[in-house]
Amino acid sequence: MEKPLTPALSILTAITGAAIMVGSVLAAALAFILPQAVEDAMTMILTSLSIVGFLLGLGLLWAGWPARQRLPSPLAYARQGWAVCLILIIGFAGVALLTPEEWHQRPIFAPLHLGLAALPAFLWLNLITLAAGRYRALTFRELIAAIGSGATSIAMALPVEIIGFVISAIGVALVALLLPGGAAEINRMGALVEQWRLVPPTDMEQMLEAIASPLVLVMLFLVFVVIAPLVEEVGKTLVMGVMGFWHRPGLTQAFLWGAACGLGFAIVESITNGANGLGEVGGWLGGMSIRALASAMHMLTSGIIGLGWGFFWRKRRWMLPLAYGIAMLFHALWNLNAVMSIGGMVIGTASSSLGFIFAAIGMGLTIMLALFAPLALIGIPAVLRAREAESTPSA
Repeated sequence: MEKPLTPALSILTAITGAAIMVGSVLAAALAFILPQAVEDAMTMILTSLSIVGFLLGLGLLWAGWPARQRLPSPLAYARQGWAVCLILIIGFAGVALLTPEEWHQRPIFAPLHLGLAALPAFLWLNLITLAAGRYRALTFRELIAAIGSGATSIAMALPVEIIGFVISAIGVALVALLLPGGAAEINRMGALVEQWRLVPPTDMEQMLEAIASPLVLVMLFLVFVVIAPLVEEVGKTLVMGVMGFWHRPGLTQAFLWGAACGLGFAIVESITNGANGLGEVGGWLGGMSIRALASAMHMLTSGIIGLGWGFFWRKRRWMLPLAYGIAMLFHALWNLNAVMSIGGMVIGTASSSLGFIFAAIGMGLTIMLALFAPLALIGIPAVLRAREAESTPSA
C-alpha cells in the first residue's frame, strides 16, 4: 500500500505546486501581454508550456495538500481511456486541419498543439496500464510525481547538453587542428558563421553548406547520439530512487513508474520540437505524428530503467546499470537515424548514390525502431504481469 507523505514533505509538495501554478500564470500573461517580446512561434510554445505547468502545479498541490494525506489516492486506471484518447486525437487533428495556418503561431493555437503533444503519450500510458492490470496501476499521486519528474528534468538536461555541445565543439576543433586541412576547415566555418551573423540563411541549400562540414557532422553525432541519451535518461527517472522509500512496487508497477516519468519528458519535448512544422498544416501534423512515436520511445526507455530500479530494490543491484545501458543504447540508436538522414542529405549533394545509401539506412533504422518501441512498451508489462501471476501461489 502507498505510504502517506511526511508532514514536511507534504507541505513542501503543496508549496512547490502552488509556486509552479503562479509561475505558469505569469508566463501565460507574458505570452498574451507582450507578444512582441518573443518570436511568434515562441509565444505559442510558451502558452503551451504554461498550461502544462499550471496543470502539473495543480496536481502537486492536490497531491501534497496535508488534509489529503489521510485519504487514499485513487488508481489511474480507465479501461476505455485509450479509446477516449484516440477519439480526441482524431478530433484535434480534424480541428487543426480547419484552422487557418496564420493562427498556428498564436496563443489561441496552444490547446491544439498541446493536445496532440500530450494525448498520444496518454494513449500509450492507458495501453500499458491495461497490459499491466488494474491492481498494478499507479495511483494518481504516484502518477503526478512521475510525470512531474520527467517534465522538470528537461530544465536540468538542457544546460548540461549545452555544456556538452560546447565541450564537443572545443574537442572536435582541437582534433581537427592536428589533421591535414583541419585549420582551413575551421577558418571556413568561422567565416560562414560571421556571414550568417550579418545575413541569416534563408534556404536549405545554405544550411547544407554548413552541415556538410565534417566538423558539424561529428558534433551532431556527439551531442545527439552520445550526450543527449546519457543526460536525458539519467535525469527523467531520478524520482524512481526516491519513490522507492515510500513503496516497493512489483516489477510490473516499477515499469509503469518509469514509463510515466518518460511521459512527462515526452510531452514537454513534443511541445518544443513539434513546433518546427508550425505554419503548414501537413508538415505540422506529420511532425506531431513522429513525436507520438518518440513519446513511445521515451516511455519505453524510462520504463526499462524503472524495471532496473525494481530489480535494484530486490537486491539484484547489477540490473540497474544494465537497464540504464540498454535504455541509453536504444535512445542513441533512435537519435542516430536522424543524424544519418542529415548525413545522407549532405552526402547526396556530392554523391547521390552514397547519399541514398546513408538515407536508406537511416530510414530503415527509423522504421524498425518505430515499430519496435510501441510493441515493446505494451508487451513488456504484459509479460511481467504473466510472470508475476505464475510466481504468486493460488489461494
